[in-house]
Formats: sequence, structure tokens, C-alpha cells
Amino acid sequence: MKDSRQRGASYIEFSFALLLLVPMLLGTVGLGLNLLLAYQTSQVARDAGHMYARATDFSLSGNQTILATLGSGIGLSATSGVTGTAGSGSAVVVFSTITYIDDAACVGGGYGSGGVHTSACKNYGDWVFQERIVVGNSSMKTSDYGSPLTTGPSPVTIASNGAISTTDQLTNPGDVATFSAMNPYNSSNGTGVPSGQQLYITEVAAQGFNMPPFAKSPVQYAYNIF
Repeated sequence: MKDSRQRGASYIEFSFALLLLVPMLLGTVGLGLNLLLAYQTSQVARDAGHMYARATDFSLSGNQTILATLGSGIGLSATSGVTGTAGSGSAVVVFSTITYIDDAACVGGGYGSGGVHTSACKNYGDWVFQERIVVGNSSMKTSDYGSPLTTGPSPVTIASNGAISTTDQLTNPGDVATFSAMNPYNSSNGTGVPSGQQLYITEVAAQGFNMPPFAKSPVQYAYNIF
């Protein structure tokens, strides 16, 4: 039988072990919760992207409500309009339709002749936004592909359904998207996405689980391009 001194030593050893085990347990819980949130974020990006690519109009309040139900697990809230609401919920979904401006696009919009663009087609050779809709907490994260500039000397006008005019697409540099990671359309050899083709981008960001110093509330992010 252990005497009282041996039992006391066991208590001390167990206490020291807890100093290591408790942080490990808390860190594992925090990591697990954020991994689950990352999976849910990816799922919402995929499902919302499929809907958006199939012409679901997320400027409509009814469709935003459906989207909020789909994203309830990540804290997504429906908003009114197409610009989102700062501080509304803990997630955001950003929908963007973009297209590449080539000679055919410039000529079709009246900024070219003989199949060649003119200098008035300022966005020639760039990717531009045709539509932008934000649902949820707009302050959570901005798009990795940029945003139409709605302020300044030459603001881009976004309609109530998220659409952007052809004139802005062709002539307003504030409508240019940041699309440097890849260029699906190659005007030099005619390969890639056909002229006038639209790409549908869906980005989702959600606030992560916060329990410093074990989990520092990272923003989970996922996107899809169709």
C-alpha cells in the first residue's frame, strides 16, 4: 500500500500531465470545429455555385432566403438587395459573372470597326464584371477577384438585379476583374473560352471558431468557377 507521500507525488505528476493534456484537448477541439466549418463552407460554395451557373437569380429575396437556409450552418443571413449588409450574420456569399473583352466584344458594343477594337474600348484584353451580387455579411471578406468600383470619378453602376451595363464593361476601367491566376481565353491563338463566354464565380467566406490561443477565429474561404 502506498503511503501518503507516494499518493501526493502521484497527484503532482497528474497535475503536470494535465498542463500538457488540456491544451492538446482544447487545440484538437478547436481544429476539429474549424475543419468542420471549412467542409460546410466548401459545400455551400459548391451548391450555391451550381444554382448560380444555372441562372438562379440571387438578387431576389426568395432565392436569398433559400440560400440562407442552405448556409445556416455557417451563419449565413439573407439580405435585401445585391450589396449585402455589413455585420449581418457571420458569413458572406459573393456571386460574380465575368467575361473577357476581345475584339469581337468591342466591335459588338460599338467600339470597333473592321473586326478590330478602337482606343475607346478601354477594357480590351481584360476580364470584366457583368454581374455582382453579395448575400450576407459584406464586411466578412472581399472578393479575391476584385470588385466593380462604385465610387470615385467614374463609378460603375450596378443595377438592382446586379447587372452591369455593356458600356461600363467595355469602357470603364473600374469594372476590370482581378483574374491574373489563369486566362481561359487566349486571343493570340484562338484557344480556350470562346469569345463572349461567361464565367460564373461563387465565393463563400465564414467566420471560424474562436478560442485563443488554440483557435484564432480564421475566416474559412471556398470558391467555385463554372
